[in-house]
Amino acid sequence: MIINTFQHIKGISKQGELNLWRKGVLDWRLYTNMHPTQLSLFGSSPHPIFKKSFEALAAGDMSYFAEHLASTEFYRVALAFPNEIMFLDIETTGLSHYYDQITIVGWSIGTNYGVYKAGGDDTLFREDLAKAKAIVTFNGARFDLKFIKNHFPGITFPKIHIDLVYLARRVGLTGGQKAIEEEIGFKRQKSIEGIKGEAAPILWHIYRRGDNRALKKLIVYNHADIEGMKSILDVCIDRIFVKDNIPRKIKPKFKFKSIKSKILWKVLDQNSRYVIPISNYDGEYPVTFSALDDLKRVGTPTVVGIDLVFRESKESGVCTLKGNVASTCRLKTDEELIQYALEAKADLISIDSPLSIPKGRTTYWNDDPYRDEFGIMRECERILHKRGVSSYPCLIDSMQGLTRRGMELAKKFRQLGIPVIESYPGAAQVVMHIPRKQDGLEFLVDGLKEFGITGDYETSSISHDELDAITSAIVGLFFWAGKYEGLGNEDEEYLIIPDVHADHRRWLERQVIGISGPIGAGKTTLATELQRKGYAYSRFSMVLDDILSEQGKVVSRSSLQELGATLREEKGQRWLGKQTIRRVQDNAKIVIDGIRFPEDHALLAETFGPSYKHVHVTSSFDVRRARLAKRGKEDVVFDEATENPLEAMTASLISLADFQLDNSGNMSNIESFIESLG
Repeated sequence: MIINTFQHIKGISKQGELNLWRKGVLDWRLYTNMHPTQLSLFGSSPHPIFKKSFEALAAGDMSYFAEHLASTEFYRVALAFPNEIMFLDIETTGLSHYYDQITIVGWSIGTNYGVYKAGGDDTLFREDLAKAKAIVTFNGARFDLKFIKNHFPGITFPKIHIDLVYLARRVGLTGGQKAIEEEIGFKRQKSIEGIKGEAAPILWHIYRRGDNRALKKLIVYNHADIEGMKSILDVCIDRIFVKDNIPRKIKPKFKFKSIKSKILWKVLDQNSRYVIPISNYDGEYPVTFSALDDLKRVGTPTVVGIDLVFRESKESGVCTLKGNVASTCRLKTDEELIQYALEAKADLISIDSPLSIPKGRTTYWNDDPYRDEFGIMRECERILHKRGVSSYPCLIDSMQGLTRRGMELAKKFRQLGIPVIESYPGAAQVVMHIPRKQDGLEFLVDGLKEFGITGDYETSSISHDELDAITSAIVGLFFWAGKYEGLGNEDEEYLIIPDVHADHRRWLERQVIGISGPIGAGKTTLATELQRKGYAYSRFSMVLDDILSEQGKVVSRSSLQELGATLREEKGQRWLGKQTIRRVQDNAKIVIDGIRFPEDHALLAETFGPSYKHVHVTSSFDVRRARLAKRGKEDVVFDEATENPLEAMTASLISLADFQLDNSGNMSNIESFIESLG
């Protein structure tokens, strides 16, 4: 139909083209005959305005028409070259163009149907794509082409792309491909009738696990998609001709659905390049537990994963993961969850729940005066959305209660000195290429087994909440190994997702020492010695010193204790800890002096992971009293200072410490300890 097209000519609009057709000017030659410019000794020549059109058509150069013709009219190219149009469809491991991968690419050009399987030879696909005048997809602009560009470096597409989603919408056909096929009467073969797009990743998962029949079914499904596109294109063109009053004389008699392609499972023609062999999977497998080799260097943590629900009257899924062994249960109240974690001696808690609200928001609820200004989504949720991973905004109406509970539960754990991270099993499963619970619990179980997790869940039926709790705990393993990505920002804190490509070396090779102990025990003496050995030094009271100096106040123990209590009440101890860490955060060797609360310990563990070691310095009561008296600059007597609530909490830190250092005597113990650090 290209030769009947006038819209690509400058000055001829869609209405102008229709007016020409109504006058009987149906193609470029008729226009030339009716608008002669000069006589030629060798017969009539094309009108000058069609010179480039004739040249491009003769050369098969569709880029000229792509540049000058509206994309809504690209179907005309398909009508002009029906046997040189590639109908294209891909199957993937999921919907995220950032994390998921192509499994197969299927295409039809003429009567041939070809398949590229991930990891195979892509020569035939590239060759057919290079010679195609146009490609036809269903939602390819937003999906297929993005994946193909990621998968095939340097690949180029024909300039003419007909995306049936938009062409169909133009003629009143809406919805997904299967819905449109049903509306226009296209029938698929019974073996795949009823299979939807969501099943394609599962078929690939089953194939990877050794069932070659699943690959064959996936290819049959893909082929049906492509043949269905041909019927949809036919119906769209028929309706466009009616809707736009295009003369019947112009319309070609053929139908794209008549150019059927077949799947060649075996060699019918010895020279055929389109034979599709079915062979065992020989590609890469998703990351496994055993691949996290660096866990062995830092010791295997005990991680408790919690798939939290909104109400304490309902059960949350819980998992304890020790190494690769998972045990699960269901618990209701915060008190039960905390007791469970304490009994498990959890090194880390991983909670499937938002643990923060958008920066600028002051409450969880819709009556927050800053709701309109700062919204209901955090940065981490926006990042996931851009990467094609679905997630709920943390302050959408249905999530407000869960967010509140998650934040309060995390605070309770941290006040006990247990570090907490936020996880999202759905995103983790996408990253790890594990089927999600929506795909079927049996496939999620298979994925967890394939990762290398063992436990009762392998033989006993457990809830989807418990399976997600296992995934949350796995995220904790990735975090501890440094194989993670933190999505978000410091103000909103971070959602942790696995990242097998993360450079974990610095995470594991850093040396971070946190020091706690009562007044006069020698905390600063140890910290100063470490500083002499090259450790970057920061102390909680440094933040307070700076604030007091800015306010023009004298820095003394009493003023420090008073300001510390005020800040703890107004901003929270976690805020003070972040300010302290920020001073030295980028260094490879760090010492943090003055840990006073269990939540300080939790924050340091969350910030530095297994590189963080907690040293609790002790000394006898009399020695500490004598040391304080010797200083002579204190404005608070020893007994009064030790009774201050801020100091009283130090005793609770003993059980959290990795090391206890007795500093009652001379410097020998400190020197020996520093030497042991290497």
